[in-house]
Amino acid sequence: MGRKQRLRRLLDSCESDIFITTQRPNQLYLLDHPNPTKIISRPNCFAIIFGLDKDVVFPGFWISNACRDLLNRCNVIENRKGDRSPNKQLIDFLGSYNHNKIVVDEPSLGEEIKEAIPNFKVIVKDIGGLLRRKKDEKDLVGLREAARVADLGITSAFAAIKPGVSCADIAAEGEYVMRKAGAEDVSMAPAVGQGTYYLDSAEDVFRTVREGDMVFIDLAIRVKGYLGDITRAGIVGRGTVEQRLLLDSVKRAYAIGYSHMSSGSNGDTIYKEVLQCFAQHGWDDYFLHHLSHGLGLGGDRPKVSRGGSDILEVGDTLSCEPGIYIPGLGGARIENMIHIGDQVTEELTQSSLDLPMGF
Repeated sequence: MGRKQRLRRLLDSCESDIFITTQRPNQLYLLDHPNPTKIISRPNCFAIIFGLDKDVVFPGFWISNACRDLLNRCNVIENRKGDRSPNKQLIDFLGSYNHNKIVVDEPSLGEEIKEAIPNFKVIVKDIGGLLRRKKDEKDLVGLREAARVADLGITSAFAAIKPGVSCADIAAEGEYVMRKAGAEDVSMAPAVGQGTYYLDSAEDVFRTVREGDMVFIDLAIRVKGYLGDITRAGIVGRGTVEQRLLLDSVKRAYAIGYSHMSSGSNGDTIYKEVLQCFAQHGWDDYFLHHLSHGLGLGGDRPKVSRGGSDILEVGDTLSCEPGIYIPGLGGARIENMIHIGDQVTEELTQSSLDLPMGF
């Protein structure tokens, strides 16, 4: 079943006719275009209506011409200098519309529509996010490519690590490779030093790597809108016994978390299993963040965290990223992109957990 057919089924379940989305991930997911990120390159398209014969795009001023010229299969409501604001254009359009049941993913816009058109039945619900949770084949093609590019970047960055180079030098090597391979956006944060504590002072991009440092690199990229996300860790040189134990503990925690990621698994249980791995060494208080977040076009479920988790489902794509950060000793994190399929759970990112450094 295609994306628009699944959307229609959800709209029917809400007894509604159309879906109005202001959220870029939903717009990219449903828009009828082979690569909408070339047009909606940032979250600056005001809204799109889905559910009619043609998608209706309210781009606002900044990307009005691009939408007009490139979204040939859509009804683009242009916005030129002197025109009414896109939200007023949207309300004018809805006022001439012969149905009055709609779903909106933005609460403030829903309230504005209710106030302007009191007879409309407005449901505020992110049904786009519900659709996007279960990844289809198009999603998987995009996520696999993002994972491939992320693997290239992390491998190149680790190959640049050696005493005397800066974190900026390391990041530059990885970023260059990923840009060349097709990444639209790149964020890379090398964290280095015995004082590593999460990502605060250790994230100084001009810090110089020294023998005995612990280092981990967290990177995130976008390829055609899809998130590529990976983290690797290591020690510059042999390191101390305790540093090696820390690194091995994070690798074991990753293996535990990954082994429990399957359809029907409770995220709270997975988190507790990983926490127990660190508690064996008295390090559970240093696991400070989530274990997993959803992967896709942005804001995806599921999540696995201390503050609340989801039950995992077939079609979920998520990170697995345990890490601990101990002042005076160092920090480590391992992260891969994980997909839960009908039969198996697989790692989309393929880089070795023990990447070679450049010395």
